[in-house]
Amino acid sequence: MATEIRLMRIMFNKLFQSSLTDGDEASISMPSKRRIAKLEESVRKLEKEIQKRNEEISKLKYKSVLSDRTFESLFRGIYGRSLHDFAGRHAGERCFVVGNGPSLNKIDISRLRDEITLGANRAFIGFEKWGFSFDYWMVQDRILANQSADEFCDNLPKEMIKFIPYTILRHFDIARLDNVVPFNLDYTQQCSFSNDPSALHEGFTVTVGLLQVAAIMGFTKIVLVGVDHNYQIPKRNVNDDKKWSGEGLSNHFSEDYTNSKNGQVWEMPDIDRMIRAYEAAAVWARKNGIEIVNASPGTHLEAFPKVEFEGLFQS
Repeated sequence: MATEIRLMRIMFNKLFQSSLTDGDEASISMPSKRRIAKLEESVRKLEKEIQKRNEEISKLKYKSVLSDRTFESLFRGIYGRSLHDFAGRHAGERCFVVGNGPSLNKIDISRLRDEITLGANRAFIGFEKWGFSFDYWMVQDRILANQSADEFCDNLPKEMIKFIPYTILRHFDIARLDNVVPFNLDYTQQCSFSNDPSALHEGFTVTVGLLQVAAIMGFTKIVLVGVDHNYQIPKRNVNDDKKWSGEGLSNHFSEDYTNSKNGQVWEMPDIDRMIRAYEAAAVWARKNGIEIVNASPGTHLEAFPKVEFEGLFQS
């Protein structure tokens, strides 16, 4: 605030002095002096208004932090833990963030059985075939949660840690879901990256949410698999509400993934903002010495270095 006021005064003085020529100052008329006095009064009023606005912003920020802490305290009381409890849990380790793209069918996914894995959404339909489930799971999409909450409760393994935003917990019968970790998803912070357990940022894809959780947990090498970033959605599959059906499409590792036979619909992917969020993750990783690579065969995502999946394992 003090800096802003000083800059205003400097600008005012420079503007005033630049309008004077030699000898002008002594010949300033009384009307001119009155105008200058009014201008100075306007500057003082502006200073007061800026100070008032800054105080209001500070109060709002305080209320926001207080609200976040209140929610965290409330949900910790109910569920026994929060995202803060996972900070640094896997410091220095490697993990795999598993997307649900069709390229999963091009790798030997059994390689991940003994790795630390994070996945999302309806990935559970592959667990039986793969012979293992993920260590961590997340859902962020409110429409998906509304349609699939019962299915998640019935099919997600009890031992798997489940990260769910405060805002969509209401869709679940929590008595049927073990190992839930509620978290704050800040929808106002978009296409940026957070490694602060107080709040994840909106990345327009659950994969970015998983990357943030991986960063919070302290992983120093994060490998993406099944992150094809290639959405083929013809107009015939999009309804009047701009939701799409997966009927007849191959955007995921299983034709059953989109559950179109039961009428399930999905949010249209916001590709541009997804890319910006991925790029923000890449920038954060470079600045903090964290390696994020993409081992998804044929991926269209360019934000991270691409590597061969088999090359990640010792023979």
